[in-house]
Amino acid sequence: MTDMDRKRQWYYRGSLKSCNYTCGYCPFSKKQETLRQLRQDKEALLRFTRQFQKRGLGGAVLIAPYGEALIHDYYWEALGALSGNPRVEAAGAQSNFSFPVDQMLDIYHRHGGDLKKLRLWGTFHPEMTSVEQFTATCRRLSDRGVLYCAGAVGVPDHLDVLWQARRELPEDVYFWINKMDGPGRRYTQEEIYAFTQIDPYFDLELMHHRADGRLCGDNRFVEADGAMRRCNLSRAVVGNFYDPDCGESATDGQPPAEDRACGRKRCGCYLAYCNRRQERLLFFQPYPAFRIPVYPKAVFMDIDGTLVPEGHKQIPKQYVRQLTRLARYTRLYAATSLPPEAARIKIREIWPLLAGGVFAGGARCIIRGESGMDEAYPLETSWISQAEEKARRHGYSVHVYKKGDCVYKVTLAGRRQWKKADKQKTDQNACEKAGDKYVNEEIPDRGRSQVLSAAGGEEERLRGIFGIPDSCQILREESCIQITKKGAGKLQGVLRICEKMGYGRKETAVFGNSANDRLLLSYFPLSVAARGSSKAVREAAGYYFEE
Repeated sequence: MTDMDRKRQWYYRGSLKSCNYTCGYCPFSKKQETLRQLRQDKEALLRFTRQFQKRGLGGAVLIAPYGEALIHDYYWEALGALSGNPRVEAAGAQSNFSFPVDQMLDIYHRHGGDLKKLRLWGTFHPEMTSVEQFTATCRRLSDRGVLYCAGAVGVPDHLDVLWQARRELPEDVYFWINKMDGPGRRYTQEEIYAFTQIDPYFDLELMHHRADGRLCGDNRFVEADGAMRRCNLSRAVVGNFYDPDCGESATDGQPPAEDRACGRKRCGCYLAYCNRRQERLLFFQPYPAFRIPVYPKAVFMDIDGTLVPEGHKQIPKQYVRQLTRLARYTRLYAATSLPPEAARIKIREIWPLLAGGVFAGGARCIIRGESGMDEAYPLETSWISQAEEKARRHGYSVHVYKKGDCVYKVTLAGRRQWKKADKQKTDQNACEKAGDKYVNEEIPDRGRSQVLSAAGGEEERLRGIFGIPDSCQILREESCIQITKKGAGKLQGVLRICEKMGYGRKETAVFGNSANDRLLLSYFPLSVAARGSSKAVREAAGYYFEE
């Protein structure tokens, strides 16, 4: 893959090391750039933008300066030129938001800027500006249609003023909290709770993100002299931006071994850990560097093993809090092997939040509200009474699920396991005396499921024993045999709802944990394998929970 084919997340940091604020903790507040130094910084920035255009590069560019860049006209000129590039999908910068909005946006437009591509990151400094001044700039940006995030360092003494800023900002603007470096103590539980109420992703700041270049996305951090690193913290130089062959060795999302060098023990700030493909950053894709959530139109979630983790009977409280907030921005759906009645019991705390779902492994699809739909895919039923009698002999209980008179799913639930050879032999002899073939109900690994194939022989054996017709498909999940109409499936059910509601493939996110979810996870780019998923399931998903 060449650079022109690749859409990377690019960072640029010039030689600028001055700021118009005088924060006591910041070394750049004490520096004043000379006119010569500013010209050198401008020349380096223009060289970067010219090279970017010349190479036909694409993706997104975040300017991450040491000082305050957006008070200087030439940074807006560069942003305008970058966003005018049809291969660039987003361009922006970090700032303290002290610039005159209308004046700078005029410069941006005059240099070809596309306002739809502009992304800004604003840091609120309570010691340097008031809530009223900062949020006035934010509201003006909103009025002009600029996408941005805002936030501040999580100083406990600033909690009241940070809450005030959060309340005065537009509701759809994400207000982040950065962990305070070097406080000499840990945050108290009360402080963590308070900051999490402001920033629901604050827990990411408190996690230990072990540095591992294999987890990094396909990104480059470029210095003024062209030196490139994997991120702003990495010590390892992986090339020079101005070398003719720069970046040709890397592939999307998985750089070669020599490119994974880092030299750090942990990813200690957002610009470092945001490059990792982890599930908590799903809604910041495709370019998490800007720290602006982009919520999909719909989110489909498996229940057993995903919303309700292994070993739990109910959905954890933290999931309830997260989903309650998420429901303000997107429509939530279930995507489960459970029928609606059983699903409602397991996730009763969030059931009212759901806009519907795919149930019984795709055999029933429900949409609530004005666009209502409740479709069940009927099974042939002539075999069921015979199957119930046979099932009892083989240690299964039979559950028949109906919508009115329509049977859409039959489950044969195992009630015992054969673990010892002597026990297995006794049961086998008993079955043979009864004139039936013996079914060895050996339970697969936890969390494992599979649609049985003819090649394995088990499908034919089960069809013969229980009289299951060819119009039905068989899914084995742990100790259960689940039977639905052939052609029904989670992916098919999700696609049916997406078609009905007008959700595009890239506007839909899915969460799952079992082999039964693999097709679903591999089809949608915004897909997450839940904690405890097998390697095969994690590989099918775009993102997965870090263990």
